[in-house]
Amino acid sequence: MQDFGFRVSALLANTVNYAFYILLGFVIAWILFSWFPGYPSSRFFQAIYDAVGAVVNPIMMPIRSRMPPLNLGGFALDLSPIIVIFGLYIGRSLLMLVIDNFIRPVTG
Repeated sequence: MQDFGFRVSALLANTVNYAFYILLGFVIAWILFSWFPGYPSSRFFQAIYDAVGAVVNPIMMPIRSRMPPLNLGGFALDLSPIIVIFGLYIGRSLLMLVIDNFIRPVTG
């Protein structure tokens, strides 16, 4: 694999890191959008809102269906983004361990 100028383990590690940061950015954008519940008025912002929702909803809906919002007096706190962020960190850490301990020794 060295003939192509890259290492498979480095390529996998970079892919895992890029996917992690892209998903983390989408979750943070969804959190910010949730603070402004009205649907965006501009077509550009509607497209962004719909794209972020299309990426984040399949990740958060299974958690939301099993864990209701935490009611704190007059408002409810949705904990699903926090759980998704922790899950992303744990998933990235586990994948990096697998890459470092099993793939890198084999591929070099």
